[in-house]
Amino acid sequence: MKARSRTRAGVQSVERAAAMLRALGEAGRPLTPAEISARIGVPRPTVYRLLESLAREGLVTPMGRGFTIGAAVLWLAARRLEQLELRTVGRPILQELRDRTGETVHLAVLESGQVVYVEKVESPGPIRMASMVGRIFPAHSTALGKAMLAYLPTEQVEEIIRRHGLPQRTPNTITDPGRLFEELSLIRTRGFSIDNVENEEGIRCVGAPVFDHTGAVAGAVSISGSVATISLERARRELGPLVREAAERISRALGWSGAPLWGRK
Repeated sequence: MKARSRTRAGVQSVERAAAMLRALGEAGRPLTPAEISARIGVPRPTVYRLLESLAREGLVTPMGRGFTIGAAVLWLAARRLEQLELRTVGRPILQELRDRTGETVHLAVLESGQVVYVEKVESPGPIRMASMVGRIFPAHSTALGKAMLAYLPTEQVEEIIRRHGLPQRTPNTITDPGRLFEELSLIRTRGFSIDNVENEEGIRCVGAPVFDHTGAVAGAVSISGSVATISLERARRELGPLVREAAERISRALGWSGAPLWGRK
C-alpha cells in the first residue's frame, strides 16, 4: 500500500511539473509562483517546491519576481528539431543506400554517450535486424557509435567511457580503451567504421558520421546485415565508401561544407 501511495505521489508530481512547464510556455512572459498556482490549481507551497527542483535541472529559470522556461527545455527542443530535420533529409538517401546494397540501413544520434536509432530502412531480404527506432545501444560496440565517437573531442570520448564503461557484448567487442582509440584513429583515416560482429552475434555493420552546419557530429548512417552477406572484404571495399558517400550527402543537405571525412588522423 505504501509503495502504491509513493507511486501515485510521484506520478502526481510529474503531472504538476508538466502543467507548470506548459503554463510557462503558454504565458509568453515570466510568471510568479502565485500566478502559476492560480493557473494550474496547485497550492503555492507545492509550486515553490517543484520550481526549486525544476530550476536545479535547468528546466525553469528565475527572472525578476517570476520564472520562465529554462535553457534545458530549449536545448531539448532544439535537439528534437535537429533529429526531425535529420530524418527528413536522410530518409530518401537511406532508401537509395538500401536499394543499392540490399542491406538494412540505419540512422542514429548520440544521446548521453549512447546510440539511439532514429530511422531504419529494412532490407528486402529474409533476415531482419533486431534494431528498431528508439532503441538504445552502446557506442563502443556499434558501427554507428564508433563513427560518431571518432569525430568527438578525446576528452568527451573519455568521459563516455568513464560513464558507460566498455562492456563486452560479443567475443569481438573492443573492451580496452587503448584499442578503442586506435580504432577511432583508423576510422578517421578511412572515413567509415566497421562493427565486426562486436555488438550482435552474426551481424556485421559499416557506419559513417553525419555533420551539421557547424561541423559538429549530428548522427551517423550504417549498413547492417548478416556475416553471410557482408564479408569483411565487402565491408571495406564496397560498403564503406557507399555509406561514407551517403553520410556526406546528408551532411551537406544539413549545411555542412567541410573537408572529406577520410584522411584525418
